[in-house]
Amino acid sequence: MRRTLAALLTVAALTAPLAGCSKAKPVTGTVVSKDTDHECKTKKKGKKRTRSCHTEYELTVRTKAGKEEEVDVSSSAYGLCAEGLNYPKCTKN
Repeated sequence: MRRTLAALLTVAALTAPLAGCSKAKPVTGTVVSKDTDHECKTKKKGKKRTRSCHTEYELTVRTKAGKEEEVDVSSSAYGLCAEGLNYPKCTKN
């Protein structure tokens, strides 16, 4: 029961930031770089410690105006978009 609850909370925590991205201004341009951040948090409850980790995927996109903007993407979009490809077109198969 605890593992199931922990798994559900992890999924909710990972998808919540993505839900907020849909409200952001859409960015279009060319992918100039890719980056991942592996983050871990340790929570202490009484004498027990639990550690949870996740990876954040980020693309840097150069717009037609020449401005570089960082875009948080899913792991699948990160895998599909190589440097030099057009974003968001590269995220669609």
